[in-house]
Amino acid sequence: MAKRMRETPHKGKKTGSRKKKIAIIVTTVVLALVVAGGTAVYVLLHSNLFGGADMSEYGNSQEVQEKSVNILIVGTDNDTSRPEYADHELTDVIMVVNFNMEDGTAHILQIPRDTYVGDDIPSGKINAVFSRGENKDKHILNLVNYITTQYQLPIDHYITITMQTFIDAVDAIGGIEMNVPYDVTIVDEGLEIKAGQQTLSGQQAQCFVRSRELYAEGDLGRVKAQRLFIAAGMEKITKLSTNEIIKLVGLCYDKVETDLTGADILNYAQKASKLDLSQVEMYMVPGEPAYSKAGLSIYSVHKAELANLLNEKFRPHTEAVAAEALTCPEVANSSSWYDKNGNTVDDLLGGAKPGKDTISGKESSSSATSSGSSSGE
Repeated sequence: MAKRMRETPHKGKKTGSRKKKIAIIVTTVVLALVVAGGTAVYVLLHSNLFGGADMSEYGNSQEVQEKSVNILIVGTDNDTSRPEYADHELTDVIMVVNFNMEDGTAHILQIPRDTYVGDDIPSGKINAVFSRGENKDKHILNLVNYITTQYQLPIDHYITITMQTFIDAVDAIGGIEMNVPYDVTIVDEGLEIKAGQQTLSGQQAQCFVRSRELYAEGDLGRVKAQRLFIAAGMEKITKLSTNEIIKLVGLCYDKVETDLTGADILNYAQKASKLDLSQVEMYMVPGEPAYSKAGLSIYSVHKAELANLLNEKFRPHTEAVAAEALTCPEVANSSSWYDKNGNTVDDLLGGAKPGKDTISGKESSSSATSSGSSSGE
């Protein structure tokens, strides 16, 4: 475990201001860095954490973790409305956050849920790895093992949350204000979201970030929606009062699983004091839509571009890894890869479009309608 940095506290008003700043930063780093981040605040502020899996064989050395850490953020859902998936939690939100404590920057890697991992999983998609792997006690280790093996990317810590907790957390802080770029209609759930600046409820937010049928680009469109929501969520979190943060912590108590300890959290908080929204960058695993041998719609990784991205943004203190060392299958590489330049949170809040679809050349449509949510394999 990294040693806790000590600072001499200032007296009076500055002490309270510093404590609040740290609380906001901690919340922002992990809570708002992920679409379902509203629940991860508990992980970052509560010191009595239990039940986490042993991550010692998957992470970087302690020396490296003193400088930067990779945290896997996973949003899970057990869709009991679909019998074929009732016993298999799917992970529709998968992100790796690299927090560089030396320069105060953060980089987020969004992994599309349709990313192809091979035929060991019936669907071939990464969102089914969580519950269909060999580890039946700690499902998270199935996903961690795939990422560390296929991407050769160490994972130091993890946080898993449920989508229901995400809904509750968004409602607990009064919703998330954001500029929705198009009309959204979810017929089965009777939800209609008009384009424009507004405050999304928990249920509306959940549909906005999860329903892939809403977008012409399918899963890639969902990744873009998640990115917009992350930016709006980060902005909201930085404005929460201490009392609102405490309320959110209480709501999320015992509803997440993580290996992080209270000492870890405080240590990262102290070292995160320089982080601001212009220093948070979001990227997506480079690749393109394709079909597996079984004829299933998937997302194929572009290995060379992925290796370059990981080396530049997610391995700041370790040696570069060649593309040949990555074991993720590449079944297609015929299009310019998606999202080459990524986005900063400041860019998105300033009106920038999330990513760039260099595959189809399509712009976001002005409206979207779905007959239901998308959570299946």
